[in-house]
Amino acid sequence: MSECEKCHGDHFHRTSNGMIVQCECVSDAAYDAVNRPSYYNKGGIECIDAVTAAISNLKGVEAHMTASALQYLWRWKEKNGAEDLRKARWFLDKLIEETRDGK
Repeated sequence: MSECEKCHGDHFHRTSNGMIVQCECVSDAAYDAVNRPSYYNKGGIECIDAVTAAISNLKGVEAHMTASALQYLWRWKEKNGAEDLRKARWFLDKLIEETRDGK
């Protein structure tokens, strides 16, 4: 099977308006909204992989707050817009409060 010229095998691409969408070369049956939604993949990097690396030296509440903020920042443009930015800010504010007390 040859590589798709549009997505180059990643199965996601950026549209002219900047949205990241699943390539047409993948059938609807192959789309997995639970395990691989398009808004959690940027440039061939899955959000979970980036978050895992980002929190590798953190534990507990710090890891949770950081991971949640990153998740909302990662997807904001393709999913819920400003609502996701406000959610990220909420987690960042809580993380700041948490670190003020501990450090």
